[in-house]
Amino acid sequence: MKTRCIIAIVLCVGLLMMPVLSAAESRLDKVKRTGKLTVGAREGSPPFGFYDQKGNWVGWSMDLSSALHKLIEKKLGMDIELVFKPVTAQTRIPLIVNGTLDWVLGSAAITVDREGVIDFSIQNNANWGALLVPKDSPIRTIEDLGGKRVGVTAGSTDERMMTQMGQTGRISPAPRVITFGKHSEGFLALQQGKTDAHFTADIFLEGLRVKAPNPENFEVRGFPEELGYRVTGLLLPENDSDWRDMVNHALCYFIRSGGYYELYDEWFGPNNPKAGFPRPLRDPIKTVLYWQCWGGTDTWLK
Repeated sequence: MKTRCIIAIVLCVGLLMMPVLSAAESRLDKVKRTGKLTVGAREGSPPFGFYDQKGNWVGWSMDLSSALHKLIEKKLGMDIELVFKPVTAQTRIPLIVNGTLDWVLGSAAITVDREGVIDFSIQNNANWGALLVPKDSPIRTIEDLGGKRVGVTAGSTDERMMTQMGQTGRISPAPRVITFGKHSEGFLALQQGKTDAHFTADIFLEGLRVKAPNPENFEVRGFPEELGYRVTGLLLPENDSDWRDMVNHALCYFIRSGGYYELYDEWFGPNNPKAGFPRPLRDPIKTVLYWQCWGGTDTWLK
């Protein structure tokens, strides 16, 4: 009996230690050991992640992740399988925390609350809050949202912000906040007249609009001063400096070597951009992208 108790105690201790031992392995070590990099991206959020007319899962997030993957392969001197997995605003952070994903690349804003459970890479872009509305909509100011049905993605900063603006009286009467699993579902509701506006980052809204059957019937109306600018970065596991350094160095090398700007131009430049609309990279963002990268990153692979 005593022996059985001791064995039971040892097994329990072992089980309790398993997460600790697993957590001690850097994501960099895991990638080296498994030869696999698992990345999260959105499915219904053009131009970041969406299905094209041929049914292929494509997007700016996929292409930038692929570029960083190739640089990490070269740095480590090994072949690494790149696997994409779909995420939503509600699942992206839990899937980083539980170790399913090695990074998520999208438009997630860097916030203090999020940094309580995960880390972020250096800045990879920025966007600002806006509304997608029918072209004939009377909504011209934030105050015009009073009492209106506003679509947002569940679990997003957009949901929290719009809810808080109603609770604090910034918008009065409070808007009726309606949540959706994907931006594309929110836009469909707008097209069907089930909402009066859809609220999220401007770049998402323009991506949804241009892919609509009747894009001329909708407008993106930006309110950066009221709805905020969002600095974005890759979502990474918390307190894993080896992996964060690898990702940051790869991103910085891509920026400093000019690859980032070439890829950005493919997606958002003036000549037939993949996104379906031009979105020039603003000079302040260019400045931040370049000078946030410390000395030596431009020769990281040389």
